[in-house]
Amino acid sequence: MSIRLIAFSRLLILGGLAMWLSIAVINNVTDSGTNRLLLSHTLSMDLVMAEELLGAGLLWRAWSAQWAPAVLYAVAAVQLTCAILLWWAALSYARAFWVQKDCVLLRARNRAVLALSLFVFLWLFFICGGLWFGYWLKQGPVQMVHFSLIVIGLCALNYVQTQPLEQSRAL
Repeated sequence: MSIRLIAFSRLLILGGLAMWLSIAVINNVTDSGTNRLLLSHTLSMDLVMAEELLGAGLLWRAWSAQWAPAVLYAVAAVQLTCAILLWWAALSYARAFWVQKDCVLLRARNRAVLALSLFVFLWLFFICGGLWFGYWLKQGPVQMVHFSLIVIGLCALNYVQTQPLEQSRAL
């Protein structure tokens, strides 16, 4: 397999994830009310409190909804950092596509591993935080988005770490 094909396929994956996460950051900033509301429900556990028995033993974990804006902007900052790293890795693969050198491809892979590791960590943080605040009891679709992003991130991380150059040279 050629360096160009290797770099191009990874460029598309990282560029796609970078674009998606960049849009998520823009949405968090320009439509913060929507996500502030979701975070407010999660942190205050008000959706769980509405049930008589469901999650009653978890309610001591609730935070005041006033924390939602601060948490939202902290999350947006981490998402922005991750998006920048994903763009950096994608551009590194673009460079590897043009230069066609193993060392440039390896550097791009290292940057991709860093970016995708942060991407997976971000969504693992959401899943753990959601489990702590019991969002899985009342906000299942939100949890499924986070699970899906973990799976996508892990698949992408696994893919960029494969070493097709060494495999093709062995043939």
